Amino acid sequence: MDSFLNDLRYALRVLQRNRGFALAAVLTLALGIGANAAIFTVVNAVLLRPLPFGEPDRVMMVWLDNRRESIDRDVTSFPTFTDWETRSREFDGMAAYSSRRYSLTSEGGEPEEVRVTRATWDFFEVLDAPMRMGRGFVPEEDIPGNEGVVVVSHGLWQRRFGSDPQLTGRTIRLAGEPHVVIGVTRPGFTYPDETELWVPLAPDSSTRARRGALWLSVIGRLRPGTTVEAAQAEMSGIALQLEQEYEQNRNHGVRLEPLHETVVGPVRPALLVLLGAVAFVLLIACANVANLLLARGAARRREVSVRLAVGAGGARLARQMLTESVVLAFIGGMVGLGLAAFGVRALAALAPPGVPRLDGIAVDRTVTAYTFLVAVVTGLLFGLAPALQAARASVSTALRDEERGAAGRVGRVRPILVMAQVALALVLLTGAGLMLRTFQALGDIDPGFDATATLAVSVSPPAARYRETAQVLDFYDRFMGSLAALPGVRNVGAISTLFLSRLPNMSSIAVEGAPPRAPDDPVVAVVFDAVTPSFFETFGLRLIAGRIPNETETTQTPSVAVVNQSFVRQFMSEGDVVGRRFTYDNPENPDADWITVIGVIADARRAGPTEPIRPEAYIPHRQFIARSMTLLLRTDRDPLNLVPAVRGVLRALDAELPLSQVATVEQLVARAQSTRRFVLDMLLLFAGLAAVLAGVGIYGVMAYLVSRRTHEVGIRMAVGASRSDVIAMILRDAALQIGPGVLAGIAGAILLARLLRNQLYGVSPADPLTLAVVAILLSAVALFASWLPARRAATTDPLQALRAE
Repeated sequence: MDSFLNDLRYALRVLQRNRGFALAAVLTLALGIGANAAIFTVVNAVLLRPLPFGEPDRVMMVWLDNRRESIDRDVTSFPTFTDWETRSREFDGMAAYSSRRYSLTSEGGEPEEVRVTRATWDFFEVLDAPMRMGRGFVPEEDIPGNEGVVVVSHGLWQRRFGSDPQLTGRTIRLAGEPHVVIGVTRPGFTYPDETELWVPLAPDSSTRARRGALWLSVIGRLRPGTTVEAAQAEMSGIALQLEQEYEQNRNHGVRLEPLHETVVGPVRPALLVLLGAVAFVLLIACANVANLLLARGAARRREVSVRLAVGAGGARLARQMLTESVVLAFIGGMVGLGLAAFGVRALAALAPPGVPRLDGIAVDRTVTAYTFLVAVVTGLLFGLAPALQAARASVSTALRDEERGAAGRVGRVRPILVMAQVALALVLLTGAGLMLRTFQALGDIDPGFDATATLAVSVSPPAARYRETAQVLDFYDRFMGSLAALPGVRNVGAISTLFLSRLPNMSSIAVEGAPPRAPDDPVVAVVFDAVTPSFFETFGLRLIAGRIPNETETTQTPSVAVVNQSFVRQFMSEGDVVGRRFTYDNPENPDADWITVIGVIADARRAGPTEPIRPEAYIPHRQFIARSMTLLLRTDRDPLNLVPAVRGVLRALDAELPLSQVATVEQLVARAQSTRRFVLDMLLLFAGLAAVLAGVGIYGVMAYLVSRRTHEVGIRMAVGASRSDVIAMILRDAALQIGPGVLAGIAGAILLARLLRNQLYGVSPADPLTLAVVAILLSAVALFASWLPARRAATTDPLQALRAE
């Protein structure tokens, strides 16, 4: 320990005497370590931190494996859920839930729309999520008529209710209905989907019997000692029994998935790609600092020779060199930790909305420990080459190197560092280039609709105050009429769901005159949405055949629909489809509602540019009356400037009704690609940083190597070599180091770009154009960094160079 403390004090004195070197090394390391700490903070919060439940590893997502409609993770019906729950023995309990948005009103607060989860009474017990205050549900509250209670999230309790300790027992209104607050969750509990309020599911008798209505998500807690494999085998057996007992369960299996995987799985690849990217940045920073240390080692040959002469061993010198490296890395880690604290806030602001568990993200003890572990490993990594150089030194070689000014083994290490920097930077630049090509390909896709200059707002009149369908229709008529009269508004239309989720409103259909489907045939579900006649023009959908609905088509007239081209290709490819009929009901039922096709529109990519287009049916709002609608306002000005006027119109109609999900259609489209955009922005940032660090590192190496060849340059110029000959010679030597690095980088880029496969579209991970452009660009940067010292060497006076030697 005494020896270590002596080495530590000596290292600090050495760094203090060489402040310029120390500052350059610390800043370089701080950038690399800080970037790693910032990304690891996000990875720790999102991927590594356990879910805020008791024994979260035992909590499973129980999906319906819907082989009938080729959906491997589907929601299920209430009867199927109760069968799973009662027949399973490998689970301690199961709970079902469904989420949607409701209007919230309370004393002293403006109305707002919040995400509410309706769950079975044992939801909090299955998750083992105790309350911070109050209690969860009891079985009696899961019965229709007794469901007027609510559990409030800790975040909403703080934000809306000012952390009121007397909140339990108070009444708030959800969708116009009174609910008594019975509990407040602990901090961090917002499952599922950033929920802010929970109410009992309390399905009515009709819902409890509808085996074909798929709408519930299910979670289960495994019995202690049970494995996932055993539970999966049991649930598969139960699913097989249900297939044999009920026609509606044909081709319905069960898939178990750890709840943690369900929550974080979609964002894991993107975060791991970014963690790998910052690791490359850190390695490039290590190479730069190693070059600095090797240069200092060359300048300290006299010190090394004297210490060897008085009896110091090579191992002792190596330990001293490693101590200096670790001290440098430790200081760089402290500065990097400070940079990470700022970077984390920026990452949280830039992160796409789909990233879960970002609330409370901060540099904590885990991140601090990780940062200093990285700092120590980094110090050992970049200090290894100088330490080995010192360990292998002897008095004779040290003195001989001092006399000759030769680089020794250093000259063989430096080219390897250059190659490594070029290869690592090329991998990052290739990743950024592939993402740029992806966005270029996405931009070339025709979405089938016009997103420009259009505002989207959502509203949902509550059933408590709008009990009759006539009241709902009257509200939308008055609301849309007032919006159409606003200055600058050109068109107003409405649809029940503007952009489609992974599981939109859809069901199987039967086409009139088509042969009946065999029981084991795959089912293609058809998306259905309620629309106003003005929606098609407002959204920019192109009519191909027939006509659009009109205001005279109501529940009192025959049912009609406009379908898309995918619907026609799937179900009615032969002949004129206008006038053909289909039904969502059982075609054998004499009371089945048959829907006549009155028009065909061009396909629109409402599920996103990279998702397959589903068959869709647009049904007039006066025939299929949806309570929740998204209204579109096409304008000749900035759409967001209309928001205050829209709020004013709504307030005049119903002061208790909140306006929600306010955004331009262009913003909504961009959100669908927000994860890709986030990955692109981060890769561009890290790739740019890597390119700069690599360029600086190559410049430092070449400047050092050129300085060691001053005598050679002087002789060459003395015997007639021109300046261009000298520059060409140095650049040729640089190319011999850069070339292998480029080749290694291309191989690494092809291999590691496969991790980006889920983020890419329209471009291969081995895209030759991207690889070629990046290789040329990085080679140009590296050669420019080599040209600067070469040009300076070429301006040297031969006589002065020879005299200096």
